[in-house]
Amino acid sequence: MTQPALTPPSSDPPAVGRPVLTAPALRRRRQAQAAAAAAGALLLLGAGALWREAATGAPPGVSGPVAPGWAAEAARADRIEIMSANDQFVLERTPEGWVMPSRGGYPVRPERIAELDEALRSLSFARALTRDAGRFERLGLGDPEDGGAGVRLTVLDSSDRVLVSLTAGSSRGEAGQYVRPAGSARAFAADGALPGLADPGRWLGLEFWDIDPGHVARADIRPPRGPVYALAREAPTDRHHALTAPAGWRLITAGAANGVAAAGARLRFRDVRPDQTLTGAFAAQHSAVTFDGLAWRFDFLAEGDERWARIQVRALTPEAEARAAELTARTQGWAFLVSDDAYERLTRPLNEIAEPGGG
Repeated sequence: MTQPALTPPSSDPPAVGRPVLTAPALRRRRQAQAAAAAAGALLLLGAGALWREAATGAPPGVSGPVAPGWAAEAARADRIEIMSANDQFVLERTPEGWVMPSRGGYPVRPERIAELDEALRSLSFARALTRDAGRFERLGLGDPEDGGAGVRLTVLDSSDRVLVSLTAGSSRGEAGQYVRPAGSARAFAADGALPGLADPGRWLGLEFWDIDPGHVARADIRPPRGPVYALAREAPTDRHHALTAPAGWRLITAGAANGVAAAGARLRFRDVRPDQTLTGAFAAQHSAVTFDGLAWRFDFLAEGDERWARIQVRALTPEAEARAAELTARTQGWAFLVSDDAYERLTRPLNEIAEPGGG
């Protein structure tokens, strides 16, 4: 009886009717056998992985909303708690709208709440990922209580019943982001994305101070040290601000004053607090006026290494009244933290832009 061609070779002489395999043929047969064995091993491994997933109750494929029932429960939301490795804060609903108690009740921007609502409605599971807690940090899902990169979001109603609780991780680009629901030992890839959660300034809209720098007509600076000085342009078409006071100084370059004069036009404040809570000493002042009559003044107080600004806004012309009222509503009764870089630009000493010897 003829043996199958894949039978291992024997050292005996070939029997009648059995094909004789040459050396190249033997090599090919052994390679095919090895490939078949490897494929079998992979199949067994895959079957084992599927069995393990099924045994844990979390199949590799998963779908559905990350926050089931949110559309029906959203109107009950009364408190939002956010924790990152660097900060922890709360948003609370009041009759006047959402506020941040840790910032003296400063109003939360309603559009930020709307963004979160929409994100929770649309966020859905794409696939299940690792259960290895050691790998969560790679996905931005590390526990923030332990200094991990994840951001924990918890939404509660007025009875402290949890409506949503999850850890938000890194972005997956346009595909979405990584998430880990509370109580889950598994990470997930999700379609859709949550808005930035961990920055209090984003919730509070602290980037509201946005005036066209090209509209600044003049500025008066009282720096931390050195003489008070004034800068001005006669028309918007003038390229540079001139040094108009004090006498006896001249600018180092024609454009040396432009940065200081325009520094108060666009600012992103770092934090906010009720202005009556400031106890530091006066440190510096920056005031400016636009060509259309909008005037403002920053009085800086030193609180340790931080510089907080009390802001006054006025309209010098009817054209500026609406904008002045808008800015006053956002600033009156509040103090705003500025970055070290912004403070330096706003209050730069005269000897850094000019030198004695002018007319």
